Amino acid sequence: MNIDFADKVVWVTGASGALGRATVVRLLASGARVVASARTAESMELAHANLTWLAVDVTDAQTVEHTAATIIARHGRLDALATFATAAVFGDFLSLTDEDWLIALNTKLLGSVRAARAVLPQMIEQGAGSIVFISGRGGLIAPPNHLPGASANAALSLVAQGMATQYGRHGVRVNAISPGPVASPRLDDMARTGASRTSALGRAAVPDQIADSVLFLLSDAASHITGTNLVVDGGRP
Repeated sequence: MNIDFADKVVWVTGASGALGRATVVRLLASGARVVASARTAESMELAHANLTWLAVDVTDAQTVEHTAATIIARHGRLDALATFATAAVFGDFLSLTDEDWLIALNTKLLGSVRAARAVLPQMIEQGAGSIVFISGRGGLIAPPNHLPGASANAALSLVAQGMATQYGRHGVRVNAISPGPVASPRLDDMARTGASRTSALGRAAVPDQIADSVLFLLSDAASHITGTNLVVDGGRP
């Protein structure tokens, strides 16, 4: 299967994390012009002629809107969006405060919604576009110590389904991906709360394996796939 992003403009939010970074690298290797964003512009030490790095706080709606407008003004189009921004909020249900819940929902759920809302008008105007939300297996199998993030995951999968139904007639596809355990510093943090580090395959994924799935759903190779939640978890242990 040949996945080619030549002349495509792709925005990746939360690009400083393990999954976001791996996806940026894969996109660049596939010929994409990539705009990578995270809270600070120094978060990812990666240089490439087709890479633009921007500091974007996805919890700030005005900043997100301005970033989308900047990308479109600079490149004349915006073909794809992948959202990786997340917040590590763990704890027993009774110990979690309203602020804990709001941090997780504002960053992961609304952070993704804001970015999608900002790029959607351009994609509708183009008559084509692809959006992938990074959800998580916790949205399907609730981990007791990660309920705020799991709730955001479940909501993102539903948002993808609803957007796909509404905007498919405009040529816009919207999907979600639910990774299982992925070897990363984040997995180390989750393991300390009792989360599983393995899968039916006996190992965690590596970031590139998730990135490959993101590229597939963003690409024309998945041109008839929309409204789905692709579970990439190596099978339940």
